[in-house]
Amino acid sequence: MQEFTISLVLDLLPTVLFLLGALVLPLLYTRIIRRVLDGLHGHLTEWLYILFNSYVQPTSLILRSVLLYLALMVVPFTFNSPTYQTVLRLLFDLALTFLLGLGAWRAAPMCRLLLRSAQNKLDLTTNNTMGRFFENIFRALVAVFTGIAILDRLGVPVTGLLTGAGVAGLAVSLAAQSTLSNLIAGITLVLEHPFGIGDYVILGSSEGTVEDISFRSTRIRTTDNVAVTIENSKICSEYIQNCNQRSSRLWQFTLGLTYDATREQLDTVCRDLTELLKAQPTVQADTVTATVDKFNDYSIDILVRLYVTTLPYGDFLREKSRLNLEIMQLVARDGCSFAFPTTTLDMPAKN
Repeated sequence: MQEFTISLVLDLLPTVLFLLGALVLPLLYTRIIRRVLDGLHGHLTEWLYILFNSYVQPTSLILRSVLLYLALMVVPFTFNSPTYQTVLRLLFDLALTFLLGLGAWRAAPMCRLLLRSAQNKLDLTTNNTMGRFFENIFRALVAVFTGIAILDRLGVPVTGLLTGAGVAGLAVSLAAQSTLSNLIAGITLVLEHPFGIGDYVILGSSEGTVEDISFRSTRIRTTDNVAVTIENSKICSEYIQNCNQRSSRLWQFTLGLTYDATREQLDTVCRDLTELLKAQPTVQADTVTATVDKFNDYSIDILVRLYVTTLPYGDFLREKSRLNLEIMQLVARDGCSFAFPTTTLDMPAKN
């Protein structure tokens, strides 16, 4: 009995060692490779570092899969038959194919480097729209080819499947013309680049900050914090207003003064108002105008036009509030008053 126990332990020892190795060695491998990559980061090109870094976890899992495969192959039991080994080898091939595809999936950020090195005059450091779009395309291709490789390992006739998929794809494309038009419109938006992720845009009746541009649609976040998804084909048919591409904001308003203001007072208000606005650091001085515009029913209107360099909407509102308060003090200091609608009633005298 003791001899049987010792023999069983010796037979199981390789399996146990491989299982322990599957638990410990991948962890050690990951730590060592991470430290090596961190030390070589300054000496490697960026694309090579991304490629190596993307395969750290998949290769660690491949190492674990190899050790588990060896552990199961040397199990000293009767069910370790040729069929068992064939199934085990198939599972190992499937796992290896999947993990290699996973590494390629994680290497998608290399698309940004390729775009940055291309002579396309795109500022990808401040706008990641092109990078994200082509990363999605790259990952979709990786998923397709990995799926084909897995099907091939399973013995599925890939050639016939692709032929059938081509016929089915033609039928689907005829039935999904709107989806294809959205896809083409999405590619057009990315290539022409009228706006990017993070830009504040006005698209027809919707406006907000662009959060994502996908194959089919574009998602913007409105000022009410509502996510609005718009089909790309509709965006291409609208006038696109990109507020981030302007260098200043137009601010135009009217001051209505009462009719008891004299000509000298109106001249003084226009002159002082112009000087006040030109002295502001957020105002383009050469764009400031303050003129008597028209005689309204109950007021003399002064038209004021200027361009403000404060672009964020919240900052612009705060700057308007500050300047409005100073303008109110200026009008009072020059001896004028703001007009408001009034009605005069002539009452007949009582006899």
